[in-house]
Amino acid sequence: MVRNEIDLHNMGRQDRKVLVDTILKVVDDDNEKFLRRLRDRMDKVGLEIPKIEVRYEHLFVEGNVHVGSRALPTLLNSTMNSMEAILGMVGLSPSKKRTLKVLQNVTGIVKPSRMTLLLGPPGAGKTTFLLALAGKLDKNLKVTGKVTYCGHELTEFVPQRTCAYISQDDLHNGELTVRETLDFSGRCLGVGTRYEVLAELSRREKQAGIKPDPEIDAFMKAIAMSGQQTSLVTDYVLKILGLDICADIIVGNEMSRGISGGQKKRVTTAKVLLMDEISTGLDSSTTFQICKYMRQMVHIMDVTMVISLLQPAPETCELFDDVILLSEAQVVYQGPREEIVEFFEYMGFKCPERKGIADFLQEVTSKKDQEQYWSRKDQPYSYISVSEFTQGFQSFRTGQKLASDLVVPFDKSKAHPAALVKEKYVLRLPIFYKQRDFMFYPAWAYALPGWVLRIPLSFMESAIWTILTYYTIGFAPSASRFFCQLLAYFCIHQMALSLFRFIGAAGRIMVVANNVAIFGLLLIFVLGGFIIAKGDIGPWMIWGYYISPMMYGQNALVINEFLDERWNTPNTDPGIPEPTIGKVLLASRGFFKEQYWFWISIVALLGFSLLFNLLYILSLTFLSRSINSHVEAPRRGMVMPFQPLSLAFNHVSYYVDMPAEMKNRGYEEDRLQLLQGVSGAFRPGILTALVGVSGAGKTTLMDVLAGRKTGGYIEGSISISGYPKNQSTFARICGYCEQTDIHSPHVTVFESLMYSAWLRLSSDVDTNTRQMFIEEVMDLIELKPLRDSLVGLPGVNGLSTEQRKRLTIAVELVANPSIIFMDEPTSGLDARAAAIVMRTVRNTVDTGRTVVCTIHQPSIDIFEAFDELLLMKRGGQVIYAGPLGRHSHELIEYFEAIPGVPKIKAGYNPATWMLDISTPQVETQLDMDFAIYYATSSRYQKNQDLVEELSIPSPGSSDLYFPAKYSQPSFVQFKACFWKQYWSYWRNPQYNLVRFALTIAVGLIFGVVFWNKGRKISKVQDLMNFLGAMYSALLFLGATNASAVQAVVAIERTVFYREKAAGMYSPLPYALAQVAIETIYTVIQTVLYTLILYSMIGFEWNFGKFIYFCYFITTCFIYFGMYGMMLVSLTPGPQVAGIVMGFFLSLWNLFAGFLIPRPQIPIWWRWYYWASPVSWTLYGLVTSQVGDKTSLIEIPGSSSMSVQAFLKDYLGYEYDFLPIIVIGHLGWVLLFFFVFAYGIKYLNFQKR
Repeated sequence: MVRNEIDLHNMGRQDRKVLVDTILKVVDDDNEKFLRRLRDRMDKVGLEIPKIEVRYEHLFVEGNVHVGSRALPTLLNSTMNSMEAILGMVGLSPSKKRTLKVLQNVTGIVKPSRMTLLLGPPGAGKTTFLLALAGKLDKNLKVTGKVTYCGHELTEFVPQRTCAYISQDDLHNGELTVRETLDFSGRCLGVGTRYEVLAELSRREKQAGIKPDPEIDAFMKAIAMSGQQTSLVTDYVLKILGLDICADIIVGNEMSRGISGGQKKRVTTAKVLLMDEISTGLDSSTTFQICKYMRQMVHIMDVTMVISLLQPAPETCELFDDVILLSEAQVVYQGPREEIVEFFEYMGFKCPERKGIADFLQEVTSKKDQEQYWSRKDQPYSYISVSEFTQGFQSFRTGQKLASDLVVPFDKSKAHPAALVKEKYVLRLPIFYKQRDFMFYPAWAYALPGWVLRIPLSFMESAIWTILTYYTIGFAPSASRFFCQLLAYFCIHQMALSLFRFIGAAGRIMVVANNVAIFGLLLIFVLGGFIIAKGDIGPWMIWGYYISPMMYGQNALVINEFLDERWNTPNTDPGIPEPTIGKVLLASRGFFKEQYWFWISIVALLGFSLLFNLLYILSLTFLSRSINSHVEAPRRGMVMPFQPLSLAFNHVSYYVDMPAEMKNRGYEEDRLQLLQGVSGAFRPGILTALVGVSGAGKTTLMDVLAGRKTGGYIEGSISISGYPKNQSTFARICGYCEQTDIHSPHVTVFESLMYSAWLRLSSDVDTNTRQMFIEEVMDLIELKPLRDSLVGLPGVNGLSTEQRKRLTIAVELVANPSIIFMDEPTSGLDARAAAIVMRTVRNTVDTGRTVVCTIHQPSIDIFEAFDELLLMKRGGQVIYAGPLGRHSHELIEYFEAIPGVPKIKAGYNPATWMLDISTPQVETQLDMDFAIYYATSSRYQKNQDLVEELSIPSPGSSDLYFPAKYSQPSFVQFKACFWKQYWSYWRNPQYNLVRFALTIAVGLIFGVVFWNKGRKISKVQDLMNFLGAMYSALLFLGATNASAVQAVVAIERTVFYREKAAGMYSPLPYALAQVAIETIYTVIQTVLYTLILYSMIGFEWNFGKFIYFCYFITTCFIYFGMYGMMLVSLTPGPQVAGIVMGFFLSLWNLFAGFLIPRPQIPIWWRWYYWASPVSWTLYGLVTSQVGDKTSLIEIPGSSSMSVQAFLKDYLGYEYDFLPIIVIGHLGWVLLFFFVFAYGIKYLNFQKR
């Protein structure tokens, strides 16, 4: 007998696969058997599984918010809000915020071993309810009532470690593979109590003489092993969720191609207790399978689970034991699923026969839809409000039973000791990087490894720098001095890393953090004795010198150098009371002159590192994420003329280069085929559904047909009304609703639609017609109530998921296209919202347009709203294409004619049935390939005949032609783009208000530090202080502009890619508009800065000199902003842009002429002085202000000379060269603008 032994401590991937495949030969059948085997093993020895009962009693959640136009985050509103908050704290101004009720008197019980379905229309409070149960509500919300787990309140244990809240937003690291994502989560969460449970289980089995099942024993031992790089649990989850086929493919994001939307949702669902709208993006068959696995876990392993679904199919609903129905922040019903229909009949409403129960429940509380379900025909109908339903439930028997259950308190003594996690964190986990909210570990466990792991890298960087520069520059040739300088650089680097980590955690938003970081750096440099000497700092600011880390770093470096023996030459100048040349040099800049200050400085730098890391941990622990913002608010227009067009495609195949992860697994092919010979036709007036399981290639096919793919290899033919597709003209008549809802975050709903219509409707459409058409579309998609709502960022603020989806559709509809592609238009919508969208889509089709929708989990109503179906299976192959027929009879007849395919049950959803009977498992059972069956059928031949017919132009027709590439001329494109950018900047206080506040603060600090330094220049030190003032005044704020603008441009760039693909405008007008609005705000910033700085530093009030100063500062800030924008356009993302910017800024800083004057730069490097724009600005500022002065200045150790002569001899500045400097600044601005425009036009970093 051959026995395979597996080392459980070192299980390889193949070992794990063998074990999981042995346990789960057929996932659908074997998972329940496997869980029962696990449970049976524990039951045999009487080992109890922990159970959790969740109670929530009289739960109220309220928020204080601004409403109406005051809620829009404009610069004016943000300023007023800040002032109101400050005045409110001292009792001088009452708050103008209103109270918004999110949950009202919610009471109930979620019981273990029962799976609960949470339903309710958008805005009902489902997400807030789940967050309340999970203990994750925003701290700014007012919460009353209580939530208990097994009788324990949330403060008595750690809810985030006891339960998991899985958001409806799929937030993942796009660069990790699916397997790495799950492995990471598993390692963060650790093995919990599995080891202790297994140890106790083994002890009891040994006492009872029971021999465990070897497969179950191996599985339990493997998942109880801690510290494993990868876990058997990962392989198990991958298998049951169907993710094993994409385990080694990166997850991807909006900029890089990865797994499909449905697969991404399943990754999110991999660790679940409280699930919020997990079916979004999943086909109904997959949703059913996941819920079935969850049901097995709930019933067999006694788990407590609440799942929120938007459009559950009837068969999915039947998997649930209980239902909670929320509406208008109140619980309408909670109790057994079987009794909910009876409750509504008790209230006078009946669910129609061919209506899904979930769809009925979503609509029956709606004022707009309620009347159609009224069943008491002998009584007049009157609207029954949510409050009346709530009162009715209390008198219904289910409500009375719930009330009686709540009267009896939970007996804490009966709670299993392992049910609630009392220890706050898993301390043994050797990993970091996970969201604090999941409490994988505390803030310090995230921060300390980040600090410690950077120490070797920091030491290496410091060593490389010291080795490269120490002897080449010519520092003291003593080994001890070399190592002391290395130590000093290391401590400075550690301090700087700690400082910026703290600023990043405190700022939380990239734009804010960038601004604060530059501001912090400015204070450290200006007050650190580097730019202005200690003796020249005013007594009112000298405290800043002693708290600046730069002061200690600089003192450590100069003391180490100038107290070396080679600087011990006796001082011969009787006017300077220092014994050696080294100490003379130290004293001239106000540095310390004693050797022990070196070690004091080292200790101070380490102290700063500890302080900043402590502040970093506190910021991570106590600061919350940014809060959400929601804002509130003529008859139908007209249907605009358009040209009906058909689209035919024949044998379309699509390939991508084989991912490296799959090559590493042994795949030898160079290309991965995602579509295999797909053929079909879409016609005007016919609504076509593109359906398939997650990963079947639906979105890929749509991207290929719409011309949205940016990479890969396409084969086959695509024709528009018989003519070969030309992408430039096709984009004009095509609308594409993407799966990811990408919009500019700082404009309102109406402005988004106005912008799209402005640029995409024909130029001969007048303003009134356009306005009427927009109003009609808003009316159709029910966007009128959201007219003035800010769009916001997904998952952060602004519109909800379903509202963003409706906006995406509206943005395309206002373009009046002939052909519309919609990628999952109903994903993220509840049944009522989905019905509204489909009604709109149906109306659109009835006007004669060609509409194609990929669709997941359609209800019977939605599915049968389609005319034709293109059904795909995994691997990108078609298994059915043709008409649905009344009640889907043609589809049903086609599949039921296949030998072995089970007949559809009465009342069963045909969409769910066709996905169920076409799975790979069914193909294996029937020994049949549905794609081959379809390819040999008469249905296929009919479709090919239709494709060939539509591939030939009809007599008298002509190919698509437009006199211009874009709908609007270039000036109108610029005007529209500028209009949108204007509103985006006005409503972005995190960028512009912070920028202005920072400018004023920096101006005042410089003014105080350099008070009147420009009025009197009698010594070289005065001139150097003046030079330092100019240098720091332009470099720090300029670098702030370059850094801060990158986040703004990066967000807009993803929107730009969508708009560019839609053919809305040419890149040049877009680039001009973005530069124009940035320039306007930069000019305002410059005016604030120059007025403060010029007057406080005490420059000469001469009109010409003032204009020069304004010009150089303005152009400097503009080219810095352009430089930041340019780098974003040339790089894949803001992170890379930041790295590149840092590299060049360091060179600009080095060659600016302040650290090393131009005459002292080696001749072979002097060219870079002119290649640094900062050197031009410093040249212009200094020369324009003092370059014409002939007054004498004192020079230590030398005779006096004029300011003009000193500038020429020492700095290389000549007053006559000033006109060239003026022209040069324009050159820098134009250079960076044209490179930015080039990057926008020709470079595309979006991978699809």
